[in-house]
Amino acid sequence: MQVIDAVKLQRNIILYAVLAMAVVGLGVATASIIPLHRQMVRSADLALEHGLDLQVAAMRESLDRMGDMARQVTSRSVIRDALANYNRGAMGLDKLQAFSADKLADSMKLSRDMQGILRVGRDYQPLVFVGKAIPPVLWSPEKGEPPALGAPRLIDGRWMMLASAPIMGRDGVREGHDLLLFDAQGLRASVADVETLGRTGEIILGRMGTAGAEVFFPRRDGAASVDEEVTEAFSKAGADPEPLYLTRPGGVPDVVLAQRLPGTDWIVVVRQELAELHSNIDQLVLSVVLGALVLVGFGIAGFVLILRPLTGRMLVHTGDLKRQIKSGELAQLALERALEGTIEAVASTIEVRDPYTAGHQRRVAEIAVAIGRRMGLSEEQLKGLRVAGTIHDIGKIGVPAEMLTRPGRLSPIEFDIIRNHSADGCEILNGVDFPWPIADMVRHHHERMDGSGYPDGLKGDQILLEARILAVADVVEAIASDRPYRAALGLEAAMREIITHRGSSFDAEVVDACRALVAEGQLPLGRPTIQ
Repeated sequence: MQVIDAVKLQRNIILYAVLAMAVVGLGVATASIIPLHRQMVRSADLALEHGLDLQVAAMRESLDRMGDMARQVTSRSVIRDALANYNRGAMGLDKLQAFSADKLADSMKLSRDMQGILRVGRDYQPLVFVGKAIPPVLWSPEKGEPPALGAPRLIDGRWMMLASAPIMGRDGVREGHDLLLFDAQGLRASVADVETLGRTGEIILGRMGTAGAEVFFPRRDGAASVDEEVTEAFSKAGADPEPLYLTRPGGVPDVVLAQRLPGTDWIVVVRQELAELHSNIDQLVLSVVLGALVLVGFGIAGFVLILRPLTGRMLVHTGDLKRQIKSGELAQLALERALEGTIEAVASTIEVRDPYTAGHQRRVAEIAVAIGRRMGLSEEQLKGLRVAGTIHDIGKIGVPAEMLTRPGRLSPIEFDIIRNHSADGCEILNGVDFPWPIADMVRHHHERMDGSGYPDGLKGDQILLEARILAVADVVEAIASDRPYRAALGLEAAMREIITHRGSSFDAEVVDACRALVAEGQLPLGRPTIQ
């Protein structure tokens, strides 16, 4: 049966096909971008939370050390018993001072930050002191029992603080107190170190007392010590921080994390402007949206060009049906190419933030696919391997750009943040429905065969084969290319590295495949001399 008005039918088929492709393409892009944006925001918040955990751990260690030293001084039995004898009238003050002073002076050798020790009696009156005197602003006898941990104060241009512990006699009765004066400059420096928090971030240390919130050190950029945002953050601080979205004076929205220091009434707050923390994410998502729209446009144009000649003759028989099936296959191919283009756009946007490693992900993908093909992986597996290689460092979107490009040595805190990028990348990609286990490949590309890798310490066959291939490709490309902190070492050095650790860190079969490619001159990086 011949179709009447074939021109109209042709036009309708093209119109409906174009509309369907546009709806499907935009739907897929939207369904991918929304969870991608959420995961990136969560990863940025997690990076801020991880930084707070490291700050709390460092401060807790410092304060615990002060408390331990105070208890060590009070526990020295010889001078403790001498104080008990003084309290019972068996020893005079002069003899107590002469007997105790040199032993307390020895205790000051426990730490270079210890500036002085004051021993007081049951009535808190001073009895013996060595080193610097306790400034009245920190404590005086009229204030009664000294605090276990006093707030830092600026005294003669230096930050000082107090730690104390009761002196308990053999019968369990309090005989007095030891007060230790400490230099708090190191604590002040850790609070002032905001290099990883960008232009607007800061660390705030203080406590919530009966009179309200108290901030110990000056705020960044001369801000008021206590404002409504700080008070609210202090009031909501707990043992496990959760991101708070608060507004500072002036209406600027912030992401705030507040956590109590265990064993104290002190509170640590980390805050950063929401716009700065998420700026890279918004720019990336905008770039991906624009790229997806362009790719969908090209796909529609190509689809029209494909359909127009195929619908020239509209006769309902088997030949027409075959041509429609072929048209659908070409449309599927166009969508696959659109997906590949979107992945490339994401990779390019990430690498714009780090010019030293521009092209690194693409080169890793090319090396990984070459190794996988040599090992006999299927074409479908190679497609997944290429996608994973192209975006294996997507988790670095949550790492400050200045940290990625710094030529000098990273601090332990900064190195910890960068090491977390593989887990952050997995979090970002978990919301995207790929036909391959891309999220697992990205998460485990820094795992090692002997369990020495991260983030999960997997061993041997617990690691996906594709992740083992990416691990070798990543190391080879990184050593053979320029890095922010050194010039390229060359492919020969890269091959020595993976051969040395063949079977321990790296999969032996993967290393052998890489060596064969290099020996034949088929690895994308070239062919060195391998001994």
